[in-house]
Amino acid sequence: MKISRITLTPIQTHRRTGSISSHLILQMHTDEGITGLGEISDLDCYRMYMPDVEAVRVGIEKIVLGRDPFAIQSMHNEMEKYLHNYFASAPSYPPFTPASQIAAGIDMACFDVVGKALNTPVYNLLGGKCRDAMEICYPLFQVKAEADYERNLGYIEELTAKGITRFRYYVGVDFAKDEKFLGAVRDRFGDRVILKALDFQARHYWKDTLRAYERLKQFGFELIESPSWREDFEGMAEIRRRVEVDVAEHCSSAAQAMQLLRAGAVDVFNITVNSGGLLQVKKLMALAELAGIRVLIGTTQELSIGSAAHVHLGASVPELHVASDTVGPLLYVEDVVKERVRFEGNRLIVPDGPGLGVELDEDALETLRAPLVEWDRAAHGAGYVSD
Repeated sequence: MKISRITLTPIQTHRRTGSISSHLILQMHTDEGITGLGEISDLDCYRMYMPDVEAVRVGIEKIVLGRDPFAIQSMHNEMEKYLHNYFASAPSYPPFTPASQIAAGIDMACFDVVGKALNTPVYNLLGGKCRDAMEICYPLFQVKAEADYERNLGYIEELTAKGITRFRYYVGVDFAKDEKFLGAVRDRFGDRVILKALDFQARHYWKDTLRAYERLKQFGFELIESPSWREDFEGMAEIRRRVEVDVAEHCSSAAQAMQLLRAGAVDVFNITVNSGGLLQVKKLMALAELAGIRVLIGTTQELSIGSAAHVHLGASVPELHVASDTVGPLLYVEDVVKERVRFEGNRLIVPDGPGLGVELDEDALETLRAPLVEWDRAAHGAGYVSD
């Protein structure tokens, strides 16, 4: 079997918050009629240097055309010649680069082709299934204006009615507002709501984070994430010595994993498939296991294709110690598959179909086709500015 052609489609999807995310959907066609699906997800963090879709397609084809999709490690060896700052070395926040996300899309599509060719789920290609579902939590973006209080509380009300009761909260624009909001959450929902994490997004000096932690720890949470400026491993280690909860950081490359371990900076690696693909991040998972570091599966909020890749990874690792952040199909109004990956309360169910276990909806793909970015709309997530 050989890879014969690549189709790359830019799309936009709406989040339930009202903001829009841009993605590239990758179709990897083979000479035996099998097409693998990949996803280059949620690209808006690159707004000032968005990739050119045609240039990316041509580049992918130069790497993959004529190759055996089963030879995934060989494909990564080739990609390393052209895609800099992915896996071997990459920044911690955000925990991926355009290069690492392109590599992840290629890797994902190869695994989907191989799984379909062998009529087996991707988790069987990663060591087999250790669990049928992955625990998840839902993101809450920080309050910045008065209207955000009730908007977020309303989201929590809707989600708890569906059995989703675990959340993580982005903090740090205004700690006074954060305290007020978390107090309102506890007043309204009490112990019905589990607060997994406070995410500081690497925006603060570690001493400021520590002061905020002391202020907010009354609300009860399992861990704090990205608690100091990017690559400030000494600051993270200092926080870890002084707090009573676990410290987590995005682990996006082999070099960064070793720096975090040497500094004693974290209790938990946050690992996402976007950091180079399934084959590469399995290596980070193995390193964590051998080093006694706990793991959680992170996200940039993928659609169902990318979410399926994440849950296949989650199914295949020996232990998942902390709930995953992979909830894109709950967060997005639209998707590009005929049936979205399935959630049951706080659990994302592992698909059992061949490959990734999702089927592309060509009509939905065409409906969602759009330029990667429009400058006159608000960015999503932590950069979202309330009106």
